[in-house]
Amino acid sequence: MTLRKLMEDVKQSLLPEKRKLEAQLRDAPIGTLVYSKNKSKGKTYYKWYVAGLDKGGNKKRIYISRQNRNYARELARKRLRKKRLNDINAQLKAIDSFLSKYRENSDINALLDAPLLENLLTEEQTPSRELSEELKKWASEDYETNPKHPEHKIIQTVDKILVRSKSEALIVMLLSTLRIPYRYECKLTIGGYDLYPDFTIRHPLTGKTYYWEHVGRLDEEDYRLDFLFKIRVYVNNGILPDHNLILTYESDGHPFDITIAQDKIREFFSMEAADLY
Repeated sequence: MTLRKLMEDVKQSLLPEKRKLEAQLRDAPIGTLVYSKNKSKGKTYYKWYVAGLDKGGNKKRIYISRQNRNYARELARKRLRKKRLNDINAQLKAIDSFLSKYRENSDINALLDAPLLENLLTEEQTPSRELSEELKKWASEDYETNPKHPEHKIIQTVDKILVRSKSEALIVMLLSTLRIPYRYECKLTIGGYDLYPDFTIRHPLTGKTYYWEHVGRLDEEDYRLDFLFKIRVYVNNGILPDHNLILTYESDGHPFDITIAQDKIREFFSMEAADLY
């Protein structure tokens, strides 16, 4: 299964829920549920209100009595459904953005198996740009890395760090050549989860943070499910494909290509990657 097919399947799985939520919200009662927190004789209790506008366009809120508990419950469901719909729309937007820039890949194994070619690509290509002191410090600091399966880190890179695949080694080579500061599998805690993006990258001029996930092994179901979970966490926490999340991929039928990595670097970091062709 290719990444395009995978993301299209995710999109199709979200559309029925989106339509159902939109229909439920059309039939939902008018107004927004709000509450006040009160204390009396050392005890805390809540009052529920429906907030809206009066005929003059001024804000108002009306107390919901205990007898109208079902009304309050419907407003609570409306609030939950609106939030879920917003989440789905954000995911669909991210998927559409990714699919619009999707392209096929080709093989890179021959490149990384040829040391002379690698040396030719990297020698005399280092830009004269100097990083800020803050970025130099960030790039040199120790950080918490992915503790899972360290035995799989067997590929040596130009920066003398070990990575899990030749595709990741190629990305390291390009980032290092262009002096783009990065961290490999650095711990990121978002939304209550600990993730380990393949690369955490700082823009060498602006310092803005980006995350690069190279998605391999798409033919393995467990890997695909882990990837989809990771994407969901990213999107729900404002890390979006083609915004601050870089995605590249490979599968048995679609090996990785150096030109994809070069294009991504040019797109996100305004680097003159043409020198690397």
